Amino acid sequence: MLTPSSGAGTKIFGQAALTARLMIYGLLAVVLMAMDQRGHYVPRIHSAAKILAEPVYHVLEWPVRAVRNVSDQFQSRRTLRHENDSLREQLLSQQGSLQRLETLYEENRRLRALIEGAKGQSFEFQYAELVFVGLDPFSHMVMVDRGSRDGVLIGQAVIDGAGVMGQVEDVTPHFSNIRLISDPNHALPVQINRTGLRTIAFGSGETGVLKLPSVPRQADVREGDLVVTSGLGNRFPGGYPVAVVASVDRGEGQTFLQVEATPLAALDRGREVLLISSPEPEVVEDQLPDQGELPDPGAETSAQELQEESPDEPNDDAAEESADDAVQGNEREDET
Repeated sequence: MLTPSSGAGTKIFGQAALTARLMIYGLLAVVLMAMDQRGHYVPRIHSAAKILAEPVYHVLEWPVRAVRNVSDQFQSRRTLRHENDSLREQLLSQQGSLQRLETLYEENRRLRALIEGAKGQSFEFQYAELVFVGLDPFSHMVMVDRGSRDGVLIGQAVIDGAGVMGQVEDVTPHFSNIRLISDPNHALPVQINRTGLRTIAFGSGETGVLKLPSVPRQADVREGDLVVTSGLGNRFPGGYPVAVVASVDRGEGQTFLQVEATPLAALDRGREVLLISSPEPEVVEDQLPDQGELPDPGAETSAQELQEESPDEPNDDAAEESADDAVQGNEREDET
């Protein structure tokens, strides 16, 4: 059985043990610091510990790094996808703009060709644009945005910058239907520009072929000859290019040559055309005499009649003077 004195001794002994342990730890720390100051053992131990702990660090970091790499890859792919979509939209927009520029360039070129084709001609030209193309393969008809209110007449000739396209078939107040020269029911008086040979060009139903079936066998026609309008028929003015001879068939036993020509006009491609009309004669008012200065034909006639009658019929005053002179002369004779 413990007594109170024994309990106090145990407590004192325990405190002394703690103090001794603390002193030992402090002395050990001083010794270690002295050894480290001399031999640099602590950095070596620290490096060795890092080397030993490095595999553990990599093992623990690998899942985090893997998750981060996967996230970065998804983020990069998402960013690249958005950038790719944006660049694709910009590319499509720029391509559309370039196509519009090419369209404007071609339209400008065609308009220049129209102006050059109309330059130097004595006819009047009216610009028109195609608004509808007929879908019937056996009837080559187109519609333009000019009508009777614009002065368009039935039978009026139509050309483009390269050659003759057709003639006006029907007219409404705002639109006009044009039958192309390639229509099977269309005939155009033409002539070979090189020789002046006159013939008729018929449409074949194909926009790239015209037929000249009425050319005599002995006629001088060659491939490459220019076919122009002859001016006959009171529809198309003469001298406008129509086509170029593409082939000449001189088969045996044929009365006429089988001649085919390629139209020069863009029958299946163009959109701008010119309507040809003859200019109205101008009345020059300066050359006409003033209405107030016109001579009176009745007055001229009266003057002429008086001039014609005066030599043969003397007036009454002259007759009386002659009678008085005769009487005085007789009286003088009686006095003597």
